[in-house]
Amino acid sequence: MKKQIFKYMTMGFMLFVMNACCENESDLLAPKVYFESKEDRITIPNEGDALNVDLMARLSNMTDGEVNVSYSFAGEEAVKEYNSKNGTNYLLFNATNAALENAGSSIESKSIYAGKVQLTLSKLSQLEEGKSYILPVKVASGTTPVVPGSDIKYIILSKPIYITKVGTFSNSHMNVKFPSGTFFKSFTYEALIYSSSFYGSSHTIMGVEGVMILRVGDTGGGIAGNILQIAGRQHYEAPDPLLPKKWYHLALTYDQSTGKTVMYVNGSKWAESAWGIPGFDPNADVGFKIGKLLGFPWGERPFSGYMSEIRVWSVARSENQIKQNMLGVDPQSDGLELYYKLNGTDKTDNRLIYDSAKNIEAQTSGIVIKQLDAPITIN
Repeated sequence: MKKQIFKYMTMGFMLFVMNACCENESDLLAPKVYFESKEDRITIPNEGDALNVDLMARLSNMTDGEVNVSYSFAGEEAVKEYNSKNGTNYLLFNATNAALENAGSSIESKSIYAGKVQLTLSKLSQLEEGKSYILPVKVASGTTPVVPGSDIKYIILSKPIYITKVGTFSNSHMNVKFPSGTFFKSFTYEALIYSSSFYGSSHTIMGVEGVMILRVGDTGGGIAGNILQIAGRQHYEAPDPLLPKKWYHLALTYDQSTGKTVMYVNGSKWAESAWGIPGFDPNADVGFKIGKLLGFPWGERPFSGYMSEIRVWSVARSENQIKQNMLGVDPQSDGLELYYKLNGTDKTDNRLIYDSAKNIEAQTSGIVIKQLDAPITIN
């Protein structure tokens, strides 16, 4: 008797499992509405005050009948969620400056794509240079479910910064004195550079020689003059050479919690190394230098060319943060400790130049500001 009861229980369980599997399979195969691409990235042109974007939802599978879809604008919560997931700080685009040609569209029988709906974005001239804005657009249907997580398309608008004036370095230097007691546990260096030539043994970008310095080349140490290098208590190099007469955005980060330094070129990781140091004092040894090691007994190692957007942070910036802010940042950004734009807007007093983040002064040999023929572009 017990055996028969067990047999019926087993058969019942198997029927339940089979039925559940069929339901799950049926649910997976059921048509759903979603956006094929989750993001549209747009660089706002220098001219014009409006632009158009096409919206087009789709089905996961064809149906025998027509499916209607509708579009609406999601709000601040969707932007917060996106920023949290992606390590960005995009701003919400004002939906009052966005207009839909139609509130919805339809997907015809035996088709998977909805008819295009035009979205017009206006008052673009009011957006701030160097900032990115995001407009989340949500798709829905009264008859067909959506694919969770793919029912929102993010329209990302970037207002580029046009840098046309830069600092000229030709045997020039900047000698920075940080406030007494400054100690960076984690840090980030950033700079835009354009070298007229990598001839010579070593080319100083910034840092403290023998402690934590970002430079190009170290021929005395067997490193070619066009190889990006981080040196100090340890050293390591980028895998590929830099080219002269080309603009680069360089960044170096150190995260004390992980003990790793990472080298970035044009917003992308090039190399990394484990250091595991407690941090460093930027006033140590010969002090914090930019462009040249003035009076250094083993060679001053000048950089020859142009620089702009020189920054020092007391935090390790993420790859996304570096990539989206290569041409400019808010001087009041959290963790920004030193910021020289070198475009003629920095406050100066004879041979002193003051940064725009903390008003820290640097002694200089007189940095000449040059007007470029065309704005800086980073490829």
